[in-house]
Amino acid sequence: MASSSRGSIRAFQRSDIPQVCHLFSQTFRLGKTYQAAKLAACLEATYFDSPGYTEGTGSIVHLDRNGAVNGFMGVISMTMVVGERTLRAGILSAYMAADPDNNPGIGVSLIRGVTARDFDLLFTDTANRTSLDIARATRFVILPAQSLEWVKIHRPAGTAAYFLGKRLPRLARWTIPIARVADSVLRRFLPFGSPRPDGIVSRPITAADFAEAARPFLAHYDLKPDPVELGWFVEQAGLQTKYGPLQIREVVDRIGRRIGLYLLYGRRDGVAYALQILALPNREELVVGQMFVDAAEFGAVAVRGATSPDLMKGLFRQKGLLYHHVMGTIAWTRDPEVAATLRRGNVFLGGIVGETWARIVTEDFS
Repeated sequence: MASSSRGSIRAFQRSDIPQVCHLFSQTFRLGKTYQAAKLAACLEATYFDSPGYTEGTGSIVHLDRNGAVNGFMGVISMTMVVGERTLRAGILSAYMAADPDNNPGIGVSLIRGVTARDFDLLFTDTANRTSLDIARATRFVILPAQSLEWVKIHRPAGTAAYFLGKRLPRLARWTIPIARVADSVLRRFLPFGSPRPDGIVSRPITAADFAEAARPFLAHYDLKPDPVELGWFVEQAGLQTKYGPLQIREVVDRIGRRIGLYLLYGRRDGVAYALQILALPNREELVVGQMFVDAAEFGAVAVRGATSPDLMKGLFRQKGLLYHHVMGTIAWTRDPEVAATLRRGNVFLGGIVGETWARIVTEDFS
C-alpha cells in the first residue's frame, strides 16, 4: 500500500464494491433510480472475472485519511502478445474521484499508483481531452491513427430523427415514421447507402467461433491480444444493451473463403456501432462494404466506428464517410521493446481490445 498525508492507494477488493458503487453513482449521476445490485454485479464481473486478472494487475482505490474509498481507477486485466512474449496488460477504465474540484491530487495519485503496479502495458481508447493532457505529463503515448471516428449515413432523415429523439424522446413516436417516408422519397433523387459487394455474403457465428477465427487476422500485428482470452471479451460485449444487440458475423467470398469478421451493435432506426472489423489484406473494402449493407438491412439509419491503420484502405473506398475526433487512444509502458512497437503503430488496440464494449461505461443500471 502506497500512502501519503492525503490518503493511500491499494488494490481494489470485493469488499470495496459497495463504496465504489456509491462513488460511481455520484460521479456519473445515475440518480435515485439505479439498481445498486446490478451495478455491483457489473463491477465484479468487469474487474474481477476477466481471464487475465490478478490482484497485482487489477484495479486500485484511493482511501482518505479515515480509510474510506474516495477514488477509483478501474483496470480490466488482460494478456497481450509482442513477438514471442506475453505481457501483463490492463485497459484503464472508469476513473472516479469524490469531489474532484477540491481533491485534484486523487487523479494524479491514482495514475502514479497504477503505473507503479506489475504492468507491462496500460492503455485506453476512451481518453477525453483532460486525459490526453494528463497523458502528456505521465509519458503515455498518443496513438492518433486510432483516435478518430468515422460515420456512414444510410438514411439522412432517419439519422436526424434519431438524434432529435435522443434529446426529445416523446417526439420519437412521430418523427421516426415521418423520417422513413422522407428517406424513401430522398432515395429516388440522392444516391446514398452502399452497394452490395459482388459475390460477398455474411453469416452469424458465436463468440467462441469469432475468437478462434480471429487468429489469422491478428497474426500480422506486432502487438495483439492473446486469442485464448478474446472469447471472454466478445461474450462480455454481447451483454451490453445501449447500442442494440451485438451482431457477430463472418464475411465470406464467392468461393466460401473467410475474408473478414465484424462485431456490430445495431437496432432498427438507430445508429449502429461497429465495435470491431477484421479483414484480410486487400479485402478491407469488401468486408467494410458488406458490413454497411448488413447494417442497412438491420434497419440502422447510420453506422459509426473507430479508425485503425489497417482498415483505412477499405474506409477510404467507401462513399460519404465523415471523420471526427471523439476519444483518444493512449498507451503507457516502461518496456523499451513495447514502446518501440507502439511508436511503429502496427498494434491491435481499441475496439474489442478497449473499453467501449464494457457495460460499466455505457449502462445507466436502471
